Amino acid sequence: MPRRLLPALPLLALAACSSGTTAEFDRRIGTYVGRPETEVVANLGVPSRTYDGDGRRLLQYEFARPSSRPAVFPSIGLGFGSFGSGVGVGTGLGLGFGGGGGVDGCVLVFESREGRITSFNRNGPGCVATAT
Repeated sequence: MPRRLLPALPLLALAACSSGTTAEFDRRIGTYVGRPETEVVANLGVPSRTYDGDGRRLLQYEFARPSSRPAVFPSIGLGFGSFGSGVGVGTGLGLGFGGGGGVDGCVLVFESREGRITSFNRNGPGCVATAT
């Protein structure tokens, strides 16, 4: 492998772990705009919170899913060993790589006026979906 490609390997690995896009999420959730509020509740369940005021209702959903991003963490090692008749002690620093790095959250808020969804807003790294 050419040496100039080595710095790009971590970026390629992260891109390969991606499980969806925000654009696909927006496309799917956007299908609720103009639909009855009851349809959102029927499909997504009871919202985590609701807010009423100024002639509108906000329906807030909070989702969490396991992260697909790799976990990177520092590590310190201490080792004991023997070779021949001697005994040795060693220490070292390293970088560890693991599976999923925790949980990706998503907060989704629908705005409703007169019982119909007028818009939505999302926030968080878990607001992604894969194309079907």
